[in-house]
Amino acid sequence: MRKRTTAASKRQQKQRNSAVRNVIIVVLAVSLIAVLYVRTVLGRRSLDEVTLCPASPDSITVLLVDVTDPMTLPQKQDFRNQLDRLISEIPRYGKLVITKVDPVSDRLLTPIVTRCNPGTGSDTNELVGNKKKLEKLHQEQFIAPLQDAYDRILSASDASRSPILESIQSINLTELASDQSAGIRKRLIVASDLLQNTDDLSFYKHIPEPASILKNQAFSRVRTDLRGVDVDLWMLQRGDSSNSQPRDLPDLWSAIIDTQGGRIMRVYTVSG
Repeated sequence: MRKRTTAASKRQQKQRNSAVRNVIIVVLAVSLIAVLYVRTVLGRRSLDEVTLCPASPDSITVLLVDVTDPMTLPQKQDFRNQLDRLISEIPRYGKLVITKVDPVSDRLLTPIVTRCNPGTGSDTNELVGNKKKLEKLHQEQFIAPLQDAYDRILSASDASRSPILESIQSINLTELASDQSAGIRKRLIVASDLLQNTDDLSFYKHIPEPASILKNQAFSRVRTDLRGVDVDLWMLQRGDSSNSQPRDLPDLWSAIIDTQGGRIMRVYTVSG
């Protein structure tokens, strides 16, 4: 009789233990779902319908393109490679602005395209979000418009002037020095032959010494505050590059960027 009672007690104890384990598993599962839901809801931001940008993006990258002269076929392909790589590097809620070098007179530069990365399908969970919807948004409203801008970026202006410094000043004032950029990563990429050419300041006939440029009154009018901005130079080589683009040209630009508070992170010579 005692054996039967002991066996029954053991069965009851096992059932109780099993019930407790099941309750714990359910509680943990519910807690996990709740945590995922809260994280997703709190991490979700209201985005602009066109640009997909939140009120305050997490980073700002500006690509400034100078195509006074047409690119060669290899340059176009390498530029496309670099552009695709750049687009893939923009983090979720990061902002990418693409604009072209243009004279600045009675108005500041208007970007060709502005988009923020809304995130990809991997940035959400099926329990609390729609992976397919987010991936579609990323592809159709972030990637596609930036890639579609490629032809507009590369159309040569055939302009007689190349106001690179004026364009940097303009886009810095409207994008990189704006209130929404405070405290976040800021990056400026200049794709150009780096030959500034205006009536007041030109690198065409010869490359001036950095000291003479920095003391020039014309430079004082186009300089801008680049503190906190990381700068990349994508140098487009000209057909006469051995004469017009000597090795000290990137050094001149390094001095120009440095005196304005920016940091040259990379100088890349576009193939071709």
